[in-house]
Amino acid sequence: MLLVVLIVSVTPAAAAAQEVGGEAAGEASEVEVRIVARRLESGRIEFGLQQRGAGGEWGERMLPLRRFFPPGATVGRWLHSSTFGIDTTPATEVRIVARRLESGRIEFGLQQRGAGDEWDERRLPQRRFFPSDATIGRWLASSTLTLPPAPDTADGPVSLRYPSGVATRSGDTLVAASSGRTCAVNPGGGVTCWGGSGLRERLSASTLADVRTISIGDGLRGAGHACVLHSGGTVSCWGSGWSGQLGQGDTTSRLLPVVVPGIADAVALAAGAHHTCVVHRDRGVSCWGDNSLGQLGDGTGESALLPRRVPALADVATLAAGQVATCAVHIDGSLSCWGWGVGGLGRADTLDYLAPQRIRGLGEVTSVSIGSSTCAVTAEATVYCWPFSTSMRPILIDGVSDAVAVSSGRGRSCALHRDGGVSCWGTRDNTRTRLADEVDRLWAAARVPGVDDVVAISLAQGTADLGSHACAVQDGGSVLCWGANEVGQLGDGTTESRAHPVRVVEFDDVPDGWSATTDTSVLRTWLDLEIEQWEDEFPWLRTAWDHIRGRTESGQVGSFGGQVAILCHVAGGSSRCRADGMTISRLDFRGVVHELAHVYDHTTGLAPAKAWGAVQLYFASTYPDCFTGLGWPGSEILADTVMQIVSPGQGFTYYGSDLCPSLPDSPDREAMEVVRAGLAGEVADWYTENITNGAELWAALRRGPNLPAIINLAGEFGGLCTTGWITHPLDATRLPPAGSNPFRDGGC
Repeated sequence: MLLVVLIVSVTPAAAAAQEVGGEAAGEASEVEVRIVARRLESGRIEFGLQQRGAGGEWGERMLPLRRFFPPGATVGRWLHSSTFGIDTTPATEVRIVARRLESGRIEFGLQQRGAGDEWDERRLPQRRFFPSDATIGRWLASSTLTLPPAPDTADGPVSLRYPSGVATRSGDTLVAASSGRTCAVNPGGGVTCWGGSGLRERLSASTLADVRTISIGDGLRGAGHACVLHSGGTVSCWGSGWSGQLGQGDTTSRLLPVVVPGIADAVALAAGAHHTCVVHRDRGVSCWGDNSLGQLGDGTGESALLPRRVPALADVATLAAGQVATCAVHIDGSLSCWGWGVGGLGRADTLDYLAPQRIRGLGEVTSVSIGSSTCAVTAEATVYCWPFSTSMRPILIDGVSDAVAVSSGRGRSCALHRDGGVSCWGTRDNTRTRLADEVDRLWAAARVPGVDDVVAISLAQGTADLGSHACAVQDGGSVLCWGANEVGQLGDGTTESRAHPVRVVEFDDVPDGWSATTDTSVLRTWLDLEIEQWEDEFPWLRTAWDHIRGRTESGQVGSFGGQVAILCHVAGGSSRCRADGMTISRLDFRGVVHELAHVYDHTTGLAPAKAWGAVQLYFASTYPDCFTGLGWPGSEILADTVMQIVSPGQGFTYYGSDLCPSLPDSPDREAMEVVRAGLAGEVADWYTENITNGAELWAALRRGPNLPAIINLAGEFGGLCTTGWITHPLDATRLPPAGSNPFRDGGC
């Protein structure tokens, strides 16, 4: 499929050289154009357009951003390029259309946007067939087409004063890099993702089709949502929904993409950390999600669970969204921003940041991106940046004079050059850069080696846990990435960070013929495939998953990542507990491991009783007052430790919490050794060294009464003398007293 639909136009300078038929400026005129095409080495056909000038000569080729016809396109299906402008008065918007014939030839034509923003019938030049055996690289031209004047109505299309090839929005277009993951639009209009929970992302995205643009909200700890713009103007979103950023009228997270209600005419899209905005065809803007820092621009500071129009915005061409801010490029090239910390807005003594405010001093802007710096491309193809949440003092980026787009991440930014190259700068960039004084002197950009023919670039914000990375789409559809790679966000099949670009590999792990019907079907299929990859190293994962799979659901559990329902049956000497259901709302594998650890921990018989009882006893007696949950001390801390063993990293649920000062920031060596022994079915050294008789065991159990631990260790030291005091939940008044020994080695 042809690539992303983005509106472009000729530069004002080019317009002067392309007056048609000698008509005076300001008068409606016809225009003569011809379609040009050439075959590339990849087999794709590249299309463009030429306009005849006043002297009869043909002008420079105008190349829309989406201009490549794939070699394997379906026979007979019309595909279209990006929308782009040709210089008439009023301006004319057109798109090239093409289809493959059974003979192998390509037939091409042109469509013009008419009144009411509708496309007119295809105009087919007399000479319009591109031969199947054309010489590689040679430009061929159609016969001439004469287009009537564009409709000049108040409701008609607008002319965007952008250089040819500039996207109508910056940042995410064909590729979206976020903390720990990346997604890209593929040539067929689908979406492929990789990085953290990449397999689950690929399952979720496999249901998408006819995608023009993708954007990912770079949320904390990689918990961002993703949205795509379809060619028909609808928007689909999936991922975290806790702030209403999915636009569904609720705060539920979703694994399957869902269509945002009320959005059917979007032409641009931008996702922030916890909010989303679109530009409508009438050039107004709607936003939804978190508005606590003015991200939605409606002046209220009140969040919205459904799309809500931004007042007084009716001339917007493109958007960019950051963590807590949004910016809009207007049709006339001016720039407005809202939300905390953009261009000096959001000071403690003003509420101006709640509504759009014009940013002065930049001249005409064509592209903007928000990261740790806000960066803008000007009509002169230069780039200015200013640090986030400071008074705006734009800094000219040295070494960039032909930019068409910019993307800003955490501590770094990159510009896409007109020739398809990429230059980057910043404090943590992986190329050779120079950063002078942050405000008063110029930042200098350096070309990224080995990167060319790029049509889209995106940088991730990164977090304290996950470093930043960058990805670029080349005109052949291949993707290059570089930077941090802790969870495979570079897509090269490794977790090795790269100072130089590497090519993203193909992923074929989505089952053939698989289709999702519910979020739960995505969740279960994802975990089937994930557990299969991990079970040799961690057999307990298979054991826990086989027990709970049929009772696992996708759903929201307050602000928690998941929840496991436990049933206990206490009857004399046959006491037992089991996990009866699991609900998952945290959309990452580490969170699932935490919940599966609860399944394994609380289901009697899944683990060897004494070996696992020793693990339960260690955590219950060491942290008896921390996060007792359902009356089982230590279980949450145990699950966090298991999570660290399976998937090392930061982002714990309980470790480091100020709610339990005795807990360190991460598991210590002894805790890790105890858990590793238990998962291997072995009794931990800690237990054999500290528990040598029933009295010592009972003293430890009394410190943190834990029902599963009592059940697993009930046979120790000759067994318990009596079991009638074992209840669910445990009743402290019925427990054998402190200082006693209820085991048989104590004499009963």
